[in-house]
Amino acid sequence: MRVFLAIEFTEEVKEYLYKIQQIVKNHSSAGNFTSKENFHLTLRFIGEVKEHELNKLKEIINYISLNREIFQIVFKELGEFPRKNKKIIWIGLQQNKELDLLYSNLEDRLEFYEYPKEERRFVPHITLGREIILTEEFNNIKNSIEIDKVKMTVNKISIMESTRKNGQLTYIPIYVKQFKSKC
Repeated sequence: MRVFLAIEFTEEVKEYLYKIQQIVKNHSSAGNFTSKENFHLTLRFIGEVKEHELNKLKEIINYISLNREIFQIVFKELGEFPRKNKKIIWIGLQQNKELDLLYSNLEDRLEFYEYPKEERRFVPHITLGREIILTEEFNNIKNSIEIDKVKMTVNKISIMESTRKNGQLTYIPIYVKQFKSKC
């Protein structure tokens, strides 16, 4: 099975992201847009794992969640990763010490369990779509969309399975670990 570690979003946040995605969609001629149900924040893509390897991932999640308190993330801006004439369009987050620490702890623990180290710098973002062909300059679109400083409480981490159901890409939480409430 194909898995990744992620922060899942509330329905309210998914709806907010969907509205922004629709504006981007209206300024594009083609693209593979993320379904509203699949919006999430990837912490680490793992890839193909066997059933018995899931126990290792569960141990990692349990360990890093042990004394982790809930925290807030704030959506910041529309961004792009250019790929020739197509783009990946995403929404980024404000700098966040708790999120950076969570990611760092996760990477350390994965390395301890002999998972290969992630070479790319962590750029927390939510993918709105891939292979997007825009009908106007990205900066014009970016400047026309006001990203509210929407906050979301992060209170858990999930192991997600990436699978296809009826030809549709679907992300299914297969293990979820809650963080501690702040006192």
